[in-house]
Amino acid sequence: MTTTTMHHRERQAARGRSRADRVEYRLLVAIAFVICFAMAGASRLFAALRGKPVDSHGQSVFAEARASAHATAGYAFIA
Repeated sequence: MTTTTMHHRERQAARGRSRADRVEYRLLVAIAFVICFAMAGASRLFAALRGKPVDSHGQSVFAEARASAHATAGYAFIA
């Protein structure tokens, strides 16, 4: 086997691992988004029911949940 063929196979293996990592990250974000969306919605609902102003920092519930999901999913890859 030549060195070029070995390097090509190593690149293909690395590409496959990176694709799997992207899929895993997206899955983690999707799961975290559902949880974060429920929590952000509940937080705003309870604040509105108590008569307190909703602290949304100018973001929609979707944007807040998406940002939280990406922040949360990133920590999974640290370990």
